[in-house]
Amino acid sequence: MGLKTKLNIILLAIFFLLPGKAYAASVSDIAKQLVCQCGCNMILLNCSHGECGSRTEMNAIIQQKLSQGESETSIVQSFVSRYGEQVLASPPKRGFNLTAWITPFAAIIFGAGGIYLALMAWVKRGRQVPAPVETRSEEMDDEYRRRVDRELQRFSEKGFR
Repeated sequence: MGLKTKLNIILLAIFFLLPGKAYAASVSDIAKQLVCQCGCNMILLNCSHGECGSRTEMNAIIQQKLSQGESETSIVQSFVSRYGEQVLASPPKRGFNLTAWITPFAAIIFGAGGIYLALMAWVKRGRQVPAPVETRSEEMDDEYRRRVDRELQRFSEKGFR
């Protein structure tokens, strides 16, 4: 292996090991995290009202704060302090809002467990051997034959009516 190849490998390793350039947030990156405050309850980036003053104002504030060098988290936090947590597109993962993150998964797990238990009970019932039917005695069979004969006799004498 030549010196040039070794240098290329070293430079490539340094490129991947060194931290890259800091991520610069854009207006759309921040607008994805916020809900438009015009009442449409849409993500700010996707607000489709033609003349939405709230969307325009919020985007302008984001652009202004980015040009002043504020970080993404501080911009989002400023909107939270102005409008409250309802401005966030997804609830924060702390406190009571944690239930919004946990409940769907818990419901799926409990539902799957319930279905599993129901299926196991159903399969168990299907595997059980049915109880043996009582064997009829000859006397009972004779009694039934006599009753059938009597009813047939009455039917043939009187007819259907």
